[in-house]
Amino acid sequence: MIQKIKSSLFLKIFLLLAVLLFSVSFLLYGIVMAVMPGSYQALAASDYNEQVRKLVTGLEGSSLEEANDRLYHFCFEYNAAVKLEGNGDIISYGGEPEQKDTNAVQTATAVLELSDGTYQLYVSSSGKLANQITETFWRLLPVITVIVLIISFGAAFFVSRFLTKPIIEISGISKRLTALDMTWRCDTSRTDEIGILSANLNTMAGRLDKALNELTEANKELQADIERERRQEKLRVDFFRSVSHELKTPVTVLKGELEGMIYQVGEYKDRDRHLRQSMRTVNEMELLLQEILSASRMAGTDFNLAVSDVDLSRLIRECCRKWQGAAEDREQRFTTEIEDFCRYQGDFVFLQKAVSNVIGNAVLHSPKCGAITVTFKDRELRVENTGTFIADEDLDHIYEPFYRIDASRNSKTGGSGLGLYIVKNILERHGLRYQISNTDNGVCFTIDFS
Repeated sequence: MIQKIKSSLFLKIFLLLAVLLFSVSFLLYGIVMAVMPGSYQALAASDYNEQVRKLVTGLEGSSLEEANDRLYHFCFEYNAAVKLEGNGDIISYGGEPEQKDTNAVQTATAVLELSDGTYQLYVSSSGKLANQITETFWRLLPVITVIVLIISFGAAFFVSRFLTKPIIEISGISKRLTALDMTWRCDTSRTDEIGILSANLNTMAGRLDKALNELTEANKELQADIERERRQEKLRVDFFRSVSHELKTPVTVLKGELEGMIYQVGEYKDRDRHLRQSMRTVNEMELLLQEILSASRMAGTDFNLAVSDVDLSRLIRECCRKWQGAAEDREQRFTTEIEDFCRYQGDFVFLQKAVSNVIGNAVLHSPKCGAITVTFKDRELRVENTGTFIADEDLDHIYEPFYRIDASRNSKTGGSGLGLYIVKNILERHGLRYQISNTDNGVCFTIDFS
């Protein structure tokens, strides 16, 4: 119970107010009980003396019968005891005033000259009423105690509730604040210090919510940058690993041929024939290195496009003429449908390389007597080749460097494996949308220049 009181502001204020109200009420009751009988007795004594003086003055010269009436009314009104004695007559009301009564307020005597003779007057006032008042206070004490308790606890409850309700609400809101929940708002209808505190909390919550949102967005951007950097680092590692693998085979072949010619081993005695073969190997390595350097350059952060006004229609026609001869040599049907004069702001050299790679892939990967269709209409380029399809698992990796669709992964049949990787980098640098997908007849590569 003590621990509960310590942890509750409402209970603390409630008990404090209840004890304070109860104590003050009983203190006031005790003061009234102690002071009131004495005050009443002093006031009664002062009034009694004045009334006795008036009584004596009024009785002077009156008849015995008139004195009898006055004495009777005086005793009845002031709860006094009187005795008039003389000439053999005794008139007495309220007991014997000569008796020593501990409750008597005051006793007075006087000699009266009435019309009937001289008389001796004895008057005494009783203090029983003051004692009765004190006794009444003590008898009412249990009832007063219950009433004071009810009033004290009721008043303490309502006052405590009124004082602590907004504080308890703010305390509950603070718990949500510690959980970074900023959806709450305090009641600002009050104009006192609690209202000011509520308004300040609302302002603080708004600013914290804005700061947290900004931090969240910044954190998301940072995480995206970190993830992008990780992907780029992985791509760089994979790229260099693939470069090492791609260069290892021609270097090994070239080294073997040169060693055979140096030591004139077997067929390598015919140096002229093998020198020409070595030259072809060197030329293939040179082309591969050019592709690698081009891909590496475009993947770098310092790469910039030389943007100019490009006629896409002319660019696509030139790429088609470049590969049309190769298609005819492979007995393939090469068809074009290109709209006239379409302008685009981009890098002519790299766009030409990307389009050429796409058309070249269609020619090189189509079977003999296949069909290649190049269509450019409404700023959309479609290059479709028939007779071949790409497996779903290959579609997820087709843009990776040195990835080849053919199962042998042979550069003689699958190219260098950098063509679509270079296309991807060029198109993404230009912010163009692109897609490669299987169709009913083959494979279609789409570039949207809009």
